Amino acid sequence: MSIEKIYAAINSEPAVHKVMANAPLKIIERMRVVEFEIGEFNLRQGESYDETYLLVAGRVKVYLDSANGKSVVLDVYRPGMFLGEQEAVINKPYSASIINITPVRLLKIDNRDFVAWLNNDQQFANRMISYLSEQVYHLTKRTERYSLYSTMQQIGLELMQSFKEQRPISREQLTYEVDTSYRNINRVLKRLSELGIIDASKPAIKILNVEELQWIIKTEE
Repeated sequence: MSIEKIYAAINSEPAVHKVMANAPLKIIERMRVVEFEIGEFNLRQGESYDETYLLVAGRVKVYLDSANGKSVVLDVYRPGMFLGEQEAVINKPYSASIINITPVRLLKIDNRDFVAWLNNDQQFANRMISYLSEQVYHLTKRTERYSLYSTMQQIGLELMQSFKEQRPISREQLTYEVDTSYRNINRVLKRLSELGIIDASKPAIKILNVEELQWIIKTEE
């Protein structure tokens, strides 16, 4: 693979460029750019892999599978995020499964190169400590939401967050953020629509009454 294609991927996304700013040339030269259509990039919980990935474009879902077939979404990763970096460092099988929910482009890095880069670049090592700390914080907050809040509250909190950040949110995106079935999400959205709190008739859900939604989040059991 030409080095030009690798640099084109690195420079295509600011978050990726920032991560790769001080990467050793000998490691960059051994990287590969890989692309997958929806659902084709699939790394399984409990399996071991020889590569670490850096997401350049698209989104992937990180989730846990149980023996009874139920799955729990841990996060949705966006460009600039690593996949498999923890497992590469401690040489363990994947603790969760990963699948792409959009077409994706990734940089594939041999685990040995990733660990050597981490061991020899203090700035990169410090960045990874910050990156992993953010992941742990985010996972803790998600676990809190899953464990302590009702389905209505979980959906309400995610709708409020999207409202504050001024980003669109759909039913599908709620399935990645709420620990319940698609059927239950539809049931809650129907109730909120009937109360005049949201408009869920279009792909992007619109909040019509912020105060009422905040009240439900506080009082719903």
